[in-house]
Amino acid sequence: MERVVVLMALLGLLLASATTLADKDDWDIYSFHINSTVSSRYATTVITSRVANRMNDSKEIEFHVRIPKNAFISKFRMLIDGQFYDGVVKGKEKAQQQYTEAVSRGQSAGLVSSVGRTMEEFKTSVTLAAHKKVTFELTYEELLKRRLGKYELQIHARPMQPVKDFKQNIRG
Repeated sequence: MERVVVLMALLGLLLASATTLADKDDWDIYSFHINSTVSSRYATTVITSRVANRMNDSKEIEFHVRIPKNAFISKFRMLIDGQFYDGVVKGKEKAQQQYTEAVSRGQSAGLVSSVGRTMEEFKTSVTLAAHKKVTFELTYEELLKRRLGKYELQIHARPMQPVKDFKQNIRG
């Protein structure tokens, strides 16, 4: 049985951030968790970001994640006011059309696109009412590649602001 080595780094391949179109004082990422489970050479990673709108007005909150190109998103959902909203995976052309239509109607929508040769980019946004919170939860899976005789899982996170509750957990 081969040994799997898990490496953690907090720099560049996985860019996970919640941003908004207004000033960063308008919102707060109060929790950011990364949980990965590695079995043999297969990894499942769950990113959970909790964001609060601190303003007296509604604000658009964006969730933006970069994942390895060989990974695939198996689940995405948002929790707002106790209600879960599950994402649906669709074909590229149909997804682009529905994304464009949803954005033009002011609805929340997400889209995955390529970023260079090694990354995929996932973005979604939601308009969040004043003093409300949203939880973004993204699950992706990947078959790990062997490098120098070891399997490597790289996780690079940049939440783009200080986070009080930042946790990383890797089981393997």
